Amino acid sequence: MPRGKPVNKIALLDTLADVSAALAIMEEIKRLQRAEAWTIALDRYSALRRHLAQVERLHGWLALEQRERIVRAIEQFRIIEAQVEKALTSGAANPNLVQVNLAVSQQIDAVQNVMIAIRQAGS
Repeated sequence: MPRGKPVNKIALLDTLADVSAALAIMEEIKRLQRAEAWTIALDRYSALRRHLAQVERLHGWLALEQRERIVRAIEQFRIIEAQVEKALTSGAANPNLVQVNLAVSQQIDAVQNVMIAIRQAGS
C-alpha cells in the first residue's frame, strides 16, 4: 500500500471482496481439475483472468508489488489455459494434473499474500 496515504475503507472492502472472489475461483479451478472437468476449467481460467485484471485495474491504490503479483497470476493462468487447451485439442492425454495444480497452488499463495497485505492496510 502507498505509505502515508490513507486508504478509503470502502475501497479497501471492495478490494478485499474482489481478491477473495478470485481466490474462491482458483480453489474451484483446482477442484475442477481434480475431477478432470477440463472444459469447465477452461471457462473458469478465462473468468478468473478477467476478474484479476479488474482487481489490478480498478484498485490502483494497491502497492506496486501487489499489482505485480496480480499481473503474474493473470499471466500464469493464461499459460495454464493455453496448455490445457492444447492438450485437449491435440487428442493427447489429459494435462498433467500435478503440474497444473501446483501452478494454481502457487498463484493461490501469491494472491493470498496480497489479501494479507490488504487486510494489514485496513488495520
